[in-house]
Amino acid sequence: MIFQAVRELRPNASFEVRNKVLVWKESSLEKPTEAEIQAKIAELTAAEPLRQLREQRNQLLAQTDWMAVADRTMTQSQIDYRQALRDITTQSPSLDSDGNLTGITWPTPPND
Repeated sequence: MIFQAVRELRPNASFEVRNKVLVWKESSLEKPTEAEIQAKIAELTAAEPLRQLREQRNQLLAQTDWMAVADRTMTQSQIDYRQALRDITTQSPSLDSDGNLTGITWPTPPND
């Protein structure tokens, strides 16, 4: 998580993380402080459930793209399902101790 935090704080910096220790190789950019790194880690951790939710949602939407091609008319249940997938980010996801999404009610795919 340190690597990702530093990469977001200093996108063009040259650095390594060895045994959870930041090794700064950059002379033109200031090394982020431990407080900055910890704050970014907390931010990334808080955003992770929604990131995972969007990733899974996007995969499900991609699997239904065939429903929305120009030479086809979607059924109302297909329209509703795709809209429910788009709206799913209004829910409040969280992660369990294994890093799996919880607190999400996924819509049921249409049968038609």
